[in-house]
Amino acid sequence: MKLLYCIPNLYNPGGMERVISEKMNYLAALPQYEITIVTTDQQGQAICFPLDERIRIIHFDIDFNAHFGANLFKKYILHQRKLKVYKKKLTLLIEELGVDICISLCGKEIDFLDKLNVRCKKIAEIHFSMNIRKQFLTARHNGLIWKLLGTIRTRQLKQSVQRLDKLVVLTNDDKLQWERTHSNILHIPNPNPLHNETTATLVEKRVISIGRLDAQKGYDMLVEAWALVGVRHPGWVLDIFGTGEWKQMLTDRIVELNMVGKINLCGLTTDVVSKYLDSSIYVMSSRYEGFGMVLIEAMSCGLPIVSFDCEYGPGEIITDGVEGFLVTPNNIQQLADKICQLIENEPLRKQMGVQAHKSVSRYAIENIMPQWIDLFENTVKLPFR
Repeated sequence: MKLLYCIPNLYNPGGMERVISEKMNYLAALPQYEITIVTTDQQGQAICFPLDERIRIIHFDIDFNAHFGANLFKKYILHQRKLKVYKKKLTLLIEELGVDICISLCGKEIDFLDKLNVRCKKIAEIHFSMNIRKQFLTARHNGLIWKLLGTIRTRQLKQSVQRLDKLVVLTNDDKLQWERTHSNILHIPNPNPLHNETTATLVEKRVISIGRLDAQKGYDMLVEAWALVGVRHPGWVLDIFGTGEWKQMLTDRIVELNMVGKINLCGLTTDVVSKYLDSSIYVMSSRYEGFGMVLIEAMSCGLPIVSFDCEYGPGEIITDGVEGFLVTPNNIQQLADKICQLIENEPLRKQMGVQAHKSVSRYAIENIMPQWIDLFENTVKLPFR
C-alpha cells in the first residue's frame, strides 16, 4: 500500500514532527507499506528526527512562510498563488506514484485536498483542536477583526475536511466536538515516541518545560508564576527548552522580575530524555493544545505534571490529583500554588511520578499503530467520494 504524508516541514523539533516520524518509521518497517513524505517549507534545513532509509522524502520548497508578515490583502494574493502551485505539484506526484492514501497533517493542502481530482483516498490527522486557527490568531492579535477572521478560518477548516474519507483527532473531547457536524471522525491518540525504562529520582531542585517560545505555550504566564514560586523556594530553578519569537520578550521580563538564574531559557536540546531525568516536575502553561506530547514524554520519564487544563489534551492524559495537577486555564496564582505543593511535598511528588510512569504505558506505539493499520486497510475498501 502506497501512503503519501503531507507535512509543512521536518526540521521543527516539535511534538508533531517527532511523533509523525515515529509512526512513519513503524510503517516503513512493514513489508506491505511504501511511505513517501512531501514537505512545503523545509527550505534546505536538516531533518530533525531520524527517518527509516526506506522512506522517500520530497521537498517542494514552496515557502508559504515568506509572506507571513505581509498585510492581509497582499498575504491573501500571494497565498492563493502558492496554493495553486502546490495543488498542481501534489496532483502530479500522486498520479506519478500511484498513491493509495494521501494523509494530510493539516498543512496548506487541507484547503484543497477534498477537491483534488485524483484516484486516492484522503485522510487528515489534526494535531490541534477544531478552533486552532482562531486560537492562533487571537493569541497573537487583539480586536474584533481578528476574532471574526479566526471564526471564518475555522469555518473554512470545517468545510475542507467534511468530504475527506476520515479525519483523525487526538482526544475524545475533540471527537465529540467534531461529531456535532461531521460523520467522518475517528479518535486515535498519539503514541509515546520515547522508549525508556529509567525514571527520574525527583530530588533535583529543577522544574522543566519544553516548547516553542510563542503565544500558544503561555510562557509569559509561567514566568509570572515562577516569580511567585521563587519567593517561596529560592533554591529551585525553572529551565525552559525551546526557541521562538517570544524569546526577547521573555528574557526582558525575566530581568524585570529579578529572576535571572532562577528562570533559564535554555534553547533547543537534542537529548530531551536526559533533561527530563534531571528534573523533578514538568509544567505546561499552554493557552491551547491539540494533545500535549510533552506530557506523555515527561510522564514516561516518571515526572509528575502541573498543567493548565486547556483545550484539549491535558485533561485526557492527566487525572487531577493522580499523575499531577490540572489548573484552571490562565490562573497564574493557582499554577504557582500547585508547583509549590509538589516542591514542598516530596512523598506526593514521588507518588505522582510513579503513577505517571504507569499510566503512560497506554500510549505505547505497539498499542496505537494497529489502530492506524486498521484505518488504512478499511479506508482503501471505501468507494470514492
